[in-house]
Amino acid sequence: MESIDLATMTIRTANEVIRGHGAAHQDVQIFNPDAKHYLCVGLTNPIRVRIRGSAGYFCGGLTDGPRIEVQNNVSWGVGDNMLAGSIVVGGNAGAIAGEAMRGGEIVIKGNMGSRAGQVMKKGTLCCAGDSSFMAGYMMYGGRMIILGDSGEKVGEDMAGGAIFVGGRVTSLGSDARLEAPTEEELEEIRTFLARHGLPMPDRFKKIVCAGGQLTYPTPEPRLRSLPHPRFTGSRADYWNEKVVEDNRVKAHIGRYRIRGYGAARPVPHLTDLAFRKDLSGAGTDPAAIAGVHLRTFIGGKHGARALDLSMPVMIAPMSYGALSGRMKRALGIASRLSGISENTGEGGMYAYERAEARQLIAQCLSGRFGWNIHDMKRADGLELYISQGAKPGLGGQLMASKLTPEIAAMRGIPAGMDLRSPSRHPDVLGGDDLIMKIEELREAVGWRLPVSLKLGAGRTRDDIKIALKDGLDFVELDGLQGGTGAAGNEVAEYVGIPTLAALMEALEGLEEIDAKGQLPIVLMGGIQNGVDAAKALALGADAVGLGTAMLIAAGCIACMQCSVGNCVAGLATQKADHVARFDIERRALSMHRYLESIRRQLAAITAALGYDDVRGLNRNDLVALTPEAAAMTRLPYEPSAGQGR
Repeated sequence: MESIDLATMTIRTANEVIRGHGAAHQDVQIFNPDAKHYLCVGLTNPIRVRIRGSAGYFCGGLTDGPRIEVQNNVSWGVGDNMLAGSIVVGGNAGAIAGEAMRGGEIVIKGNMGSRAGQVMKKGTLCCAGDSSFMAGYMMYGGRMIILGDSGEKVGEDMAGGAIFVGGRVTSLGSDARLEAPTEEELEEIRTFLARHGLPMPDRFKKIVCAGGQLTYPTPEPRLRSLPHPRFTGSRADYWNEKVVEDNRVKAHIGRYRIRGYGAARPVPHLTDLAFRKDLSGAGTDPAAIAGVHLRTFIGGKHGARALDLSMPVMIAPMSYGALSGRMKRALGIASRLSGISENTGEGGMYAYERAEARQLIAQCLSGRFGWNIHDMKRADGLELYISQGAKPGLGGQLMASKLTPEIAAMRGIPAGMDLRSPSRHPDVLGGDDLIMKIEELREAVGWRLPVSLKLGAGRTRDDIKIALKDGLDFVELDGLQGGTGAAGNEVAEYVGIPTLAALMEALEGLEEIDAKGQLPIVLMGGIQNGVDAAKALALGADAVGLGTAMLIAAGCIACMQCSVGNCVAGLATQKADHVARFDIERRALSMHRYLESIRRQLAAITAALGYDDVRGLNRNDLVALTPEAAAMTRLPYEPSAGQGR
């Protein structure tokens, strides 16, 4: 057994050494751990690791296969997102033990803190002592065994799995109920406990999901579709057809409505800006366009391998689930052909998309759906989803009609439920926790990949400062006009702030702390074409992200059926007959041609303004066409301008 002394070695070095021993199938013992964080994170070899003392945050997190023994205590998040193997803790564990675990087993021989097993999906989490409050919070599957008392609200909002309590059940959580365990279940528990030298209580109480909140009680009625151009409503008619339909549907279902796309009401946007210079001759000189430098590197701020973009454009996060598998493959192809990056979205890494995309960012959502160490290592960047422009402060939604058995298995959750992701990460309750999570992700991949933040615009001036302080490589900032597959209608319309305002808040927030230009910003939310992209770059963004625009380029007819999966074009549906209409190669080429039009527009505008590098674009090139846009951007108000709009 190899020995590592943490008194003489940093965690970063120690984890690399441990992974090296793992590759050689050599067991390891660790001395002087002194409750250091991230021990054994990202280990994927079936070796035995003995920690002679206590460990800190995320011990054994994002692992697959090792057998880890901790002599004393552990802090937050032991074994988070583990796939297989075992962790045995000789003492107590802090909060969120076993969060998001997808397999294996964790045994805590003392007590464990609050929210143990939050969003866990498979495996066994066992506590020999007492548990604190909300054990099994938003649990999707797996087995939890508590030999002592459970604490308050056990099983709060659980959707699957089972919790067995040998002591007192202080109180049940929302949508949880008690039932008698079967003899087979008790025998399996007895065998498990005997294997770990733990006593079998005289009796167990079993807690499961009552099933009353897995789906919305009254579905929205099928109505004649209002395409998005009409859904936006007439600006003249107060009781227009959209408002009338909205009220009638709410009278039927008794709750908020759910829909796709982004905000429909008019707000100041990039189309309310113009270039100061007359650009009527832009694009007439092919040599000038060819000489414009567009290549952009983003994500190397802290030493990771930066994303290498042929132009400052990315494809925005959209999940397999919200979109069909064929659409995800087409996006991967289009991103490769145009030399830009694609993003998995919240549902995990779709293997066909990974095969097609040259650069793929893996997104980590609060529910940790499909999140695992192997896909992290296959990615070209990692992204923590905090929120998006269409629903800031809230998690994703995927209605039961789109949650097929395949997608449910990929996400590690029960099929047939109306999936509502947690509104916050289980292990990110503030800025300091965010630092810890970022560091864990970096440790898991050996600091090779950039780590970004997807941020829905809200308190952007404060949020951007936290992002800089916490060491993000870049931020994807999404404004009110950003699209979504499903969100509450009022949330999409009224909770976020416009994309223009979001960018200005972010830039001014950095300037307030003398950090101008120190955190790259990728602006998303209603970018329609290369002219919009050029304006965003001139305002101060480092790149732009495209979501809805890519769907339209692929054939989206804006029928507003994204949330229920009735997309007849085959983009935002899982219905086989609709998906079969989607021609992967043809649609991928359509999106590629659209991206190439953006490249030409960016180059033509840059050259016409007298620059040979797209990074030369700046605020002095812009004016505002409306007083609202002028107030929002602090640009000169020149309503007579209009060239290049």
